[in-house]
Amino acid sequence: MNISNWVMHYEGWEPLSCQAPCTLYSVLYDHGKIPDPFYGLNERELQYLSEKDCAFETVLSADEALLSRDYVELVFHGLDTICHIFLNGKLLAKVQNMHREYCFEVKDRLHPGENVLRLEFKSPRKFFAQKQARHYVYMNDGDTLPGAAHLRKAMYQSGWDWGPTLPDMGIFRSAELNAYDFDRLDHVAVRQYHEDGKVTVALDVTTMHQDGCEIYATLDGKRVRLEDGSGEITVENPKLWWVRGYGEQPLYDLTVELIKDGVLIDTCRKRIGLRTLTVSTAKDPDGKGSEFCFVINGVKIFSMGANLIPMDNLLSRVTRKRWEDLIRQALDANFNTLRVWGGGYYPDDDFFDLCDQYGILVWQDFMVACANIYLTSEMAEEFTQEAACNLKRLHHHPSLGLLAGNNEMEAGVLDWGARNNQLVRDDYTRLYGHILPELCDKYAPDTFYWPSSPSSGGGFDDPSNPAKGDTHYWEVWHGGVPFTAYREHSFRFCSEYGFESFPSMKTIRTFCEEKDMNCFSRVMENHQKCKGGNGKILRYLSDNYLYPSSFENLVYASQLLQAEAIKYGVEHFRRQRGYCMGSTYWQFNDCWPVASWSSVDCFGRYKALHYAAKKFYAPVAMGLFLENGRLTVNVANETRKDFRGTLRLTLCKADMTVVEEKSCTVNVEALTSEDVLVYKVKTTDIYDSYFAAVLWDEEGNEVMRQAELMVPSKHFSWIKPQITASFRDVPGGVEITLQGSAFTKGVYLDFKDFDCVLSDNFFCLTDREPYRVVARTQHSARELEENLLIKTVYDIR
Repeated sequence: MNISNWVMHYEGWEPLSCQAPCTLYSVLYDHGKIPDPFYGLNERELQYLSEKDCAFETVLSADEALLSRDYVELVFHGLDTICHIFLNGKLLAKVQNMHREYCFEVKDRLHPGENVLRLEFKSPRKFFAQKQARHYVYMNDGDTLPGAAHLRKAMYQSGWDWGPTLPDMGIFRSAELNAYDFDRLDHVAVRQYHEDGKVTVALDVTTMHQDGCEIYATLDGKRVRLEDGSGEITVENPKLWWVRGYGEQPLYDLTVELIKDGVLIDTCRKRIGLRTLTVSTAKDPDGKGSEFCFVINGVKIFSMGANLIPMDNLLSRVTRKRWEDLIRQALDANFNTLRVWGGGYYPDDDFFDLCDQYGILVWQDFMVACANIYLTSEMAEEFTQEAACNLKRLHHHPSLGLLAGNNEMEAGVLDWGARNNQLVRDDYTRLYGHILPELCDKYAPDTFYWPSSPSSGGGFDDPSNPAKGDTHYWEVWHGGVPFTAYREHSFRFCSEYGFESFPSMKTIRTFCEEKDMNCFSRVMENHQKCKGGNGKILRYLSDNYLYPSSFENLVYASQLLQAEAIKYGVEHFRRQRGYCMGSTYWQFNDCWPVASWSSVDCFGRYKALHYAAKKFYAPVAMGLFLENGRLTVNVANETRKDFRGTLRLTLCKADMTVVEEKSCTVNVEALTSEDVLVYKVKTTDIYDSYFAAVLWDEEGNEVMRQAELMVPSKHFSWIKPQITASFRDVPGGVEITLQGSAFTKGVYLDFKDFDCVLSDNFFCLTDREPYRVVARTQHSARELEENLLIKTVYDIR
């Protein structure tokens, strides 16, 4: 029985009705007691709310049928965070970990009729301050409330360099009252053994009370009895699960049944994918480094994706629909990997189910980021229970590819606020070198464990060494170096790097009045949590673009700049395929409307970066490299088939006049990257010339087009373009055909009264041929035509 109806009690307001999931801020906002926490400066003014306690109360009806069952359990799937649980006025438990589930046997505490269940949540801010006063713990260089690391609560809620400080409290996942007889299933452990073209699925099932019931499992049409809960099912001619882009994602239904005296009393259903998946850290032949790459079914793959942060600060608003939208956004950008960053919370089952379905590989951090952990015996037990809970829940998912102990703390112990502190080092080693890997070995033995990100393998062995393990590279942006520096480095797997931009004007208008639309206004700076972030955007802008005369054009230019920076890095990483085997940029999404590193803002609006990612993460992608007086064209083929095609490279004037043209056939083997054409730059008119390249496959289908300037955009001799657009209704949307009178960069299509996802945006018009994009929309061609807005780089002045 789902416990959905609650009443929240908070000092200063009358009792407020709500439905789970429900939390302090969401209930007050839904009832109109507080303004939108994300608007203007409201976040700052509403922080004080979490300094007080709150409570949620409900009435449970216990009839004779319920009380006649052998067992009655109260289950909480997510309590945030310090909660004292009372049933009929008596204390049932005190809990303080939002990252785990809780289950309590309550039959003896219920009485016939109405029973009062009360959850008293204690102020997290008071807890942080009290704990930090007793034992200082370093965390996150001042971006987060001091002491937040003392509590197993999502760290980002207490502030980050992209998120608000709104440490919420309440029921953020469902609560249930369940009754049953005899016994129930507890844990279904699944392992796979691949040999001789067959897969043996080994099962180890435990029950809650070991009542001696029979256990059966069904898979691939075979039903077997599990003796003492253990058994195997062999799948002949298995259909293997692959990461998207390398094969299909077939899923098998696994059903486990608990039977008592011939009667089915409990069932567990899981969908599993048959595959081998690990990470290779094989040493280089010269012994100077080691690779870091995912290996699916024996094939080494190049990971392409981004870092995922929580979708909202008010977690009661996270729904399956929002998970579906998020995965669709990842697919639109050709992601094959998502790294779940450790400062949030473990995602819902819906997220992993969708990643299984669509073939997105998941790098899952344990929930620690940029913070030392004071590992008391109580804290060690919390981590143990938290890890066991989530590993049991997630281990069977074929998309789960890696479990990482933390975000940035191996390097942090060496380089940050607690350097040379032996207690910090000892606690670190105990947690990430013993407790977590041992729990992974117990509950998820088929999933690769990595102690930290970045790391070279643990043991404080030069964790930021680019020649082995994974790397977080932040000299671009935080270090202030030009984004051209990406191409001066060779990484094995760049798991964090990024570049900020502003969200779209539509998003800015959701939190900002016209009078505050200046990047240094108080409101805009409150929606920029990176110290000096807006100034950094302007500094980088000065290297590349003219100074925009309007705020709207500044927002547009910042997105172009962000896309160019990350594109510059990814094309280099893919060119080095074999040495470098992964790119997950920071960051995929936002939790509120903000200037940040995201490619999709909190309303699901795609920035220029997300459209660029669709191209630079394409299975077959082309990159142009202007270096040492030569233009080199590289083609990266991240498919399991050889690529055959044709390339045309043209040198053109700003008015699209072709000066020189070269063509060649292209042959790139599967899972490789190759320089396919080198052109010696001869032109002296670099301010009025550009390169345009088009790649076709052997059937004549256009694969990609690219353009490259020889000078920064601010110095190019742009001609004001005359762009025509025609519209045609097509199944699923509207086709837009555009033609330009001169070379045009950064063509941005937007619509006044609504949003559309386009097949391409922020693109270049490099010749006079029609260029077609398709809008995924329910609006008509006429509506799009009436609402069309166009910006180009020419407008940045």
